[in-house]
Amino acid sequence: MGAVDWETTVYVNGKQLGTHRGGYDEFSLNITAALKRSGEPEELVVAVWDPSDAGTQPRGKQVRKPGGIWYTPTTGIWQTAWLEPVVEGALADLKLVPDIDKGELNITARVFGEAANLSVEAVAWDGDKEVGRAAGPPGKVSSFAVPNPKLWSPDAPHLYNLKLSVVQGGKALDEVTSYFGMRKIALGKDDKGALRLFLNNQPLFQFGPLDQGFWPDGIYTAPTDEALRYDIEMTKQLGFNMARKHVKIEPDRWYYWCDKLGLLVWQDMPSGDRYISPKDPDIKRTEDSANEFAREFRRLMDGRGNHPSIVMWVAFNEGWGQSDTAVVTARVKTYDPSRLVNSTSGWTDRNQGDVHDIHSYPGPAAPKTEANRAAVLGEFGGLGLPVSAHTWQEEKNWGYRTYKTAGELTVAYLALIKNCGH
Repeated sequence: MGAVDWETTVYVNGKQLGTHRGGYDEFSLNITAALKRSGEPEELVVAVWDPSDAGTQPRGKQVRKPGGIWYTPTTGIWQTAWLEPVVEGALADLKLVPDIDKGELNITARVFGEAANLSVEAVAWDGDKEVGRAAGPPGKVSSFAVPNPKLWSPDAPHLYNLKLSVVQGGKALDEVTSYFGMRKIALGKDDKGALRLFLNNQPLFQFGPLDQGFWPDGIYTAPTDEALRYDIEMTKQLGFNMARKHVKIEPDRWYYWCDKLGLLVWQDMPSGDRYISPKDPDIKRTEDSANEFAREFRRLMDGRGNHPSIVMWVAFNEGWGQSDTAVVTARVKTYDPSRLVNSTSGWTDRNQGDVHDIHSYPGPAAPKTEANRAAVLGEFGGLGLPVSAHTWQEEKNWGYRTYKTAGELTVAYLALIKNCGH
């Protein structure tokens, strides 16, 4: 299942097969032992419980009483669910880590079950031209060189094709096609000595919207794949090169279009639990809350970590659920050293992570430069325009500043963006 919000229990023919907690990550269960195998109808039941904002679990902006910047909750299956027959030894998951400085791709593949004498073979192409191949046992890192790699960027989102085969005794048990991008995100000093965000060893000013991913008809679920693509296309046409995916994790297809069309992503971990104000200490989570947050964060990095578009993990937003900041930041950085880590976007900075991220409404503003962290403005603006027949609150609209006409909004927006250059 792509994602079910939040606690899922699956039954087949009355037999409970397992329970999963987490509203944003993919999971699977082996139903073989519960099947009748007699040709009679099989019964599959998916039971879901979701406390929404009454619980401490990661939930983002879902609340039982929507209003203002708090939105309608989603409960149940909201991403694709499917049944698929697989053999023992089929590919279960994959980790791809590009290294443009060495000109190579590192691959780690895991398989289902305990089948012996398996090898995972990988072959990469640039169009019809083979550029590299590698083979190794499941669970171990293998790599191949990518000579003179074509680097992935918003202006040139080049993707290589990839085919993986699980082989036993010279026979392919399973084959999967995928893709990868060769890109690097890091901190570096510009020609004036200021620490900046660097993409592919060059400074790149990253500019984009706070993308919250709610839909008028499907709430968390987009109506079509074309709708997901349209959002990315329009974001780029508006002149942006990135989006901060705000306290929500999207289906893989959204990130696919970011990879394909060239949009950088700062990916938030969905927030949950209690809030703190700017001068408060970190909260003390219960053991269950802390474990759930850590587990779902790890699954986020596992489930979306192969997308070249994602360049930053954002642990906390404006003090919401913020706990053990230094520990969480170090854990994320260790788990995925190939990306930048924004320990807290907003007002509760703990001098951790790769960036010092502030919010300023309407702004703009910027934190002071530092020796070891880049200065970023994680949120600003908030200019609103109610559009007739496009609001849910009888022409009302929430914003830090509200305007009556498109012309007024345009003038205010241009003035706001112009000030970003000062």
